[in-house]
Amino acid sequence: MGYLVSHLRNIEETRNVNVMKIESGPIYDIRYKSETASKNRYLVVSLNIFPYTGSKQDKLLHCLDLDVISPVEMKKLVIQAEGLKEMEIDKRGTKILELNVPDGRANLEFYNKKIVRLMNQIPKCYKTLKLANIQRVEICNYDFRAVLDPATQRRFGLMNED
Repeated sequence: MGYLVSHLRNIEETRNVNVMKIESGPIYDIRYKSETASKNRYLVVSLNIFPYTGSKQDKLLHCLDLDVISPVEMKKLVIQAEGLKEMEIDKRGTKILELNVPDGRANLEFYNKKIVRLMNQIPKCYKTLKLANIQRVEICNYDFRAVLDPATQRRFGLMNED
């Protein structure tokens, strides 16, 4: 095990979500069952789901495995994603912070410029998971303040400027 435990300590709460409701940006705790999988639990940052349309059998989740990404590298990832944004996860108005992963063509540019560089620095951080093999998904309310320094927190609006 690498950094999984240190990232799990930064999770404030989790909520179960439908596999088909996975989006780009949030951190998910995924239980995965496959013959070729190296483990059955993944804490991941969701980058993209492709293809956009189709059945659960056809879709793939492209993500970064936080087990191999240190908290220092997580800080760099937040900076490369140009910050965080709020995401509403239910009809009651519950909000979490997610990485500011762009959509559409900007996602491809983000991937080619930033994620490829990260994959070269940290081997085995990139994962592709089949949605059909995902047993359970929980969306995580990750405390990004634990991995960001005060100056970066102010830059992204996580700390009051008093």
